[in-house]
Amino acid sequence: MFLSWVGKCELLHAPPEAHVLKGFNEHCQRGICSMVTGFLGAPDEPDVLATPAHVKWVMEALGHSFALGMEDAEVIAGSTRIYEKWLGLAGDGRPKCMLPQEQEFIRDLLGHMSLIFEDREATRTKPELLTKHIALCQKVLDLYSLLGRQRAISLTAATWDHFLRLLLGVTDCVLHGTKHQLAGQLCGQLIRVTLEQFTISLQYTGVKGDLWNMLLKFCRRWLHRKPVIEQWNTIAFALTEQLMARIAADAAPTTTDVSLAVTIPWPDPTHLEYSLGGDRSLTARRLGSALLAYAWYRIMRVIGHPSLFVDADVYLTAISGIRRLADVLTFAAPADGAVHPQLPDVNAVLRILGPWLFDASLNRTGQTRFALCRAEAVRCLGDLLCKHGGGRTKQVTWPFTIRALMAIQKALLEDDDVLVAAAVVSCSRIFGTHGSHTLRGVGVLAGSFHHAIDRILRLSGTKSPGVRKESTSGASSPRKRASVGDETGGVTHLGGVPITALRRACIEACSSLLTIHSHLPISITKQVEKGLTAHMDAVPLVYSSLPRYQSSNVVTLLIGCLKSEGDSTNQQMAMWLLTIAVQKEALFWSMGLASTRNSQVPMTITSICAFLTKIPSRWKPACVFTALECLRYLTIVSEHLYKHVFSSCVYLISCVCEFMASNAQALRTMRAPPPYVDQLIAAAMGCLLEWIVTTPQLLSKTQIMVKIIATVVDCADYRRDFLPLTARADEATRQSAHEVLEYLVKHHANTGADATAVLQDTDHDHNRYFVWNHGTLVGLCEDADGLTLSLRDASGAYTWRVAPQYQYTPLGAPAPPAPAARPLRTSSFYTYHGEAPDAASGSVDAPGDPLLQALRANAGQLTSWTSGTASSALDAGEGNVGAGHRDVATFVQLLQAQRAAEEAIARRPGDARSPEPLEAPRSVSSASDARRLLSQLGFISIGSWGSFFPLRHSAALLADLRALDRLPTRETYEIGIAYTVNQPSRAGFDVIETLGPDAPAQSSAYRAFVATMGWAVDVSTYGGFLGHSPRDGGQALVYAQYNYEVAFYVPTLAAHGPLLDQAEVLIVWNECQQKYHPGSALWASAYGLPHPKASVYIVIDPLEEGLFCVRISVDGSAFQYERADSGALPRALPDNISSDVDGNDEDTFVGRVLGPLQDGMVISGEWLGPLVRQTALNAVHVHRLQQRHKHSLGLSSQSPVRPQDKRTKLIAGMVREHVAPVLPGEFYGSLFPPQTVVQSG
Repeated sequence: MFLSWVGKCELLHAPPEAHVLKGFNEHCQRGICSMVTGFLGAPDEPDVLATPAHVKWVMEALGHSFALGMEDAEVIAGSTRIYEKWLGLAGDGRPKCMLPQEQEFIRDLLGHMSLIFEDREATRTKPELLTKHIALCQKVLDLYSLLGRQRAISLTAATWDHFLRLLLGVTDCVLHGTKHQLAGQLCGQLIRVTLEQFTISLQYTGVKGDLWNMLLKFCRRWLHRKPVIEQWNTIAFALTEQLMARIAADAAPTTTDVSLAVTIPWPDPTHLEYSLGGDRSLTARRLGSALLAYAWYRIMRVIGHPSLFVDADVYLTAISGIRRLADVLTFAAPADGAVHPQLPDVNAVLRILGPWLFDASLNRTGQTRFALCRAEAVRCLGDLLCKHGGGRTKQVTWPFTIRALMAIQKALLEDDDVLVAAAVVSCSRIFGTHGSHTLRGVGVLAGSFHHAIDRILRLSGTKSPGVRKESTSGASSPRKRASVGDETGGVTHLGGVPITALRRACIEACSSLLTIHSHLPISITKQVEKGLTAHMDAVPLVYSSLPRYQSSNVVTLLIGCLKSEGDSTNQQMAMWLLTIAVQKEALFWSMGLASTRNSQVPMTITSICAFLTKIPSRWKPACVFTALECLRYLTIVSEHLYKHVFSSCVYLISCVCEFMASNAQALRTMRAPPPYVDQLIAAAMGCLLEWIVTTPQLLSKTQIMVKIIATVVDCADYRRDFLPLTARADEATRQSAHEVLEYLVKHHANTGADATAVLQDTDHDHNRYFVWNHGTLVGLCEDADGLTLSLRDASGAYTWRVAPQYQYTPLGAPAPPAPAARPLRTSSFYTYHGEAPDAASGSVDAPGDPLLQALRANAGQLTSWTSGTASSALDAGEGNVGAGHRDVATFVQLLQAQRAAEEAIARRPGDARSPEPLEAPRSVSSASDARRLLSQLGFISIGSWGSFFPLRHSAALLADLRALDRLPTRETYEIGIAYTVNQPSRAGFDVIETLGPDAPAQSSAYRAFVATMGWAVDVSTYGGFLGHSPRDGGQALVYAQYNYEVAFYVPTLAAHGPLLDQAEVLIVWNECQQKYHPGSALWASAYGLPHPKASVYIVIDPLEEGLFCVRISVDGSAFQYERADSGALPRALPDNISSDVDGNDEDTFVGRVLGPLQDGMVISGEWLGPLVRQTALNAVHVHRLQQRHKHSLGLSSQSPVRPQDKRTKLIAGMVREHVAPVLPGEFYGSLFPPQTVVQSG
């Protein structure tokens, strides 16, 4: 006796002797069932069932009660409680006579309870009866579920077969059509119990292919119901997740036992009338790896081909589940120290999920109601191709490539906002897959992407009205459904995607389009597209018919986006990209490949400067800092900007000066100035200094020089009014003013020479050292060749060579006194920044008189004045044009005679009759020239007393001076560059090796990249900063500017492999197929690279045709920042992101974006090295600023010490230890040593 529909489906065959009471009238049926149920359900039930025959007779009445109407719900509930005890699910209340034939009785009990699922016409018009019917059905389903969970081991194979067939019939009876009134409330639980029991049965019955085939056949009749797909999504996701974990555990090299537990977290039940105890929403069983794989395979195929779906909502639910499965298959676990095997690549994932994705994105293009399904499929495709960091990205097979490109291109060119938004958000980094290892022909999407970005930025940048009203008929288009507004009338979502995330994706795509548009030939792109769409007729708006976009069009999009953008992260990204665009265009100017006519550089600079000229309070602090950094990085091409767009340079300097002045004014007017104002002023001063040092021609313009000086003075002139409140800001501006003067006066070019080798003043015993203003060490060294003046302070070391003032000519006679009309050449006494020429030498090639040298060099021009003079000037007799030929000839003869006399003296052999040149007079003491120099410099004047003191000359002082000279004078950075290649995998694990100096030849692109990163120097002779590199020979890669030095640790150049631990930023040249994300378990186990101190990885993936994709990881660094309103899709938000991170606007490091390069950006080879170096240096710079900021707040015990601070501290110690306090008389007396008087005999 069981549900009649089970027999109609030929799942089970009912015995003819069953269901005896069916022929009785309704009153009799109710009476018999009520009496039997009441008697057996009494608390003091007597033991009257002595034989199996007795039990079967009673079961006829109990089982028939499940077929009664809902008016007898209490009778049905009583029978349910009795059956619950007899099944052994509520204590051991089974009659003893049942035990020998327990399996047969269990099958009958299950069949009897199935009668409750029969549709009853009487309940259609009575809601209270329908509620009781639903509750009773849910109770029976709970008993079915508990039987499989608690007593699965006691069920025989025949019982399992009967049970599963019965479940199929019951589920099909309720769900197969649309008329059953219980389907809406029982659908989810029916599917859950059916799929659960099929999965549990594998552990006890093994593989039963015929039953699983029946499930596949019947399940296709239920696909019109959404809960069916929801439950399928749940079990498919759980099995896939645990299968991937099992694969990783089985492949692990450890010997620990692999857990066989399989857990399925079902959705929470909605009914609470009956409580069976335990967690009904969780199924936990033990399955071996083979059975788990079989269950996953069968469950994945149970809903059939995607073409069977006709309902859009149900299909959308299925595609959403497919996307979750793709995330599981490509999930990269975080690093945990264990070795992890490789995950499926894109081809493997597409073989599993491709039919769903391609069916949704390509086969349903003409049906508007499937727009959301297409969008979800395109988004999943984009994630697989662009963000797949868990597996190897070897070349995607050509059929998958063609279908994926066609699906993405169709979505980009659609008029529906849903599809366009989904394609742009998910595929913004699609160009980073261009290469032989990933996706071919991706350049065909360049025009389509530009077309879509232009449309999105126009739609999202305009002010939109309030929320659009949807049609009451429910047939509104997806475009109207997707645009959601806020209370103020602004659009917050476009195409179902938050505006912020959508515009950020547009900016990410623009970062690659800057290079793609100018790099890939349009003829090749059209040829590829023709091959893709050869079988399609009249495809509208393909790339060949779109306008030919160029990089300048991308710059226009970015400028427009920057003007209308409100998100700080997007603003910073756009500014960095505009900075790169300016650098590229300046390079084209220098090579003659571009003209300044109609250039967008002035507009670009104006757009970035707008963050300084407009009200700074409307911007986040991070935006203003990034704007200053972008303007500072433009100094790389400042020479070309000064030459071609001089007005923009002037405007830039003016904006920075006005920004500094306005913030200083804010300090004067605010009682509580923001804490980051001093840092802003320091950043602006750094930008100003950079422009002054790299482009000193700007100071030739009086207005610019006056503007700079006025700004510096204005920013430093508020100490007397606001000293108690603004001490930090005052210190910042005072220090900035000092640095301006210092760089303008003492700036010198670095040639990589050792500072101690230049000074060479610590090797002489007769040196004299003084201290000036307690911070500058003055050294004087007088020898036979002249005097050397050295200055050592916090900023560096400087030296001047001074030649003797009085000397004799080579002719042997004293030089005649200078005429009164001749000005004294006092400037010849000093020679700055180099050695003075030996003026006492007798060589005629280096005459001591500059006037005579100039006359000889220009004798031809001097004797031909009349040849180029106009006739009018000759007639007027102006100047020397009226001189006669006799005067000219006399002047020529004078020069020739002087030359002949000097040559004769030079050729004359030395003998006793020749006049011997007189030696230059020697100083009577070693302090004469030194005293004269100190006097001329003003150090020993009476007004300077108290700021100039001598130091005691000792071996300890010389040792301290040598230690001071060894300290760096600029910021020092350490950056690692690793070259990684594939090695044969071992036991399913990826093996990636970092090559050393003895490895085979590297790629030519890598060698070119290293050559553009810095200079290869010999470590044994190089005197600059080398970091921890040994100086016992070999080469090292370095780079230096006026304010910093960089030491690169390059294992392919020297044995720097162990030194990568000291790197602050790690650059990885990824010459392999893996695209693992730094910080993941696969990255840690495959690459084995150390973690950089600044927590910033820059991974370079070589692509084809001279292109490179740069991936940047900032997890754990100063740039890691997430916002709750950043616009990310809800499903993409990590669980650990809080909603209040946007409230801390006072922190200057919150929301900073690393640049100039952006994560996923495609760049060409000629700019790869400089831009990677700029990005790495910016990362280290901000990291150190953050560390010092935390130290100032007491949040960190350690802080990077500036080189200037180290030198200042050492100089202060030297002054305290070696200063010689003397009286003024003693000091001045020491400058005049006593003369030795020789008496005649």
